[in-house]
Amino acid sequence: MEKQYIERLKALVNAMGVSGEEQDVRALLKKDMIADEWVSDRLGSLFALKRSKNPKAKTLMLAASLDEEGLMISEILPDGKLKFVTLEALSPASLLHQQVCVYTREHQCFTGIIGCDKIKFMETAANQIKMEDLSLDMGMGYGEACETFTIGDLVLIKGDFTMLNEHCAMGKALNNRLMLEVMIELSQALQESELDYHLAMGGIAQSVIGWRGSKTATYVIQPDAALVLTGFDTANSQPAAKRGKGVTVGIYDKQMLPGKRLLHDFMDKVQPCQEYLGIYGNDGSFIHKTLKGTPTLSLGIAMSHLGSNHILADLNDAECLKKELVKYLSGLSSEDIESFGYGVCYD
Repeated sequence: MEKQYIERLKALVNAMGVSGEEQDVRALLKKDMIADEWVSDRLGSLFALKRSKNPKAKTLMLAASLDEEGLMISEILPDGKLKFVTLEALSPASLLHQQVCVYTREHQCFTGIIGCDKIKFMETAANQIKMEDLSLDMGMGYGEACETFTIGDLVLIKGDFTMLNEHCAMGKALNNRLMLEVMIELSQALQESELDYHLAMGGIAQSVIGWRGSKTATYVIQPDAALVLTGFDTANSQPAAKRGKGVTVGIYDKQMLPGKRLLHDFMDKVQPCQEYLGIYGNDGSFIHKTLKGTPTLSLGIAMSHLGSNHILADLNDAECLKKELVKYLSGLSSEDIESFGYGVCYD
């Protein structure tokens, strides 16, 4: 990946984007993505629409998440520490001693740490740490904390972008932000191409807390088919997914079966692909059952340590994904997209 793209990816990863406060990520997306026009829903999802000259053009939706996992302030304690709730299922063992940034209503950032006064971490098994024992220590007393924070303020768990070597990157929300970078580069690569269909590329707000924005964004875009870009977890995948294998395609998860015609078409044209069978869903979990039913396929690359704020990804995989998508999307037609909506073809 070129140096200028890595710098933009760094800005995307480091940006505040906890669910409900994705405006910093959205601004970065709008700055460099190429669009004939912009389309938004009222939750904050943002899509760049590339229009076709075909009067009967179908619409393909290409989506990734704008937001990331985070916390919300629920109580100010008498000693000035802050209690919180998680906005997605997170392990208390992974949160303890993590550095955080609490954002006020004015979007002002205050740095602190997640601590626990009831135990000595070095002498206590990780599985004995409970979420209710944790609090945010902001270095403030009760009066100062009350003047600074409000119940409902959002908390970013820090995990700054780092290049571990020339091709392996680490950072928070990398499973989402790297996919947004791929889309930005994709919009630039397709800028001069005349497509036979309308292409809507962008990010979905409030995605990681129950895929809420995936419903509203789909109603706004009204797609005839959709591709969801995501990071696939290498942990406990069957068969084992590995970084460095290029494009990964979601074959099955408990939330969605991919559109079979779309799946077969993609895998026939993009080789080799790493197949992924997992448990957890993604934005496609709701996109595919919205409207009259939207044929949907999840694809992306394999990543490690998802669920933490230090996700690892191979940027060579992302480059491969971009190049293969340029070829696939350039050869796609409205007729192809229409055919994806009629079940399995046995011809």
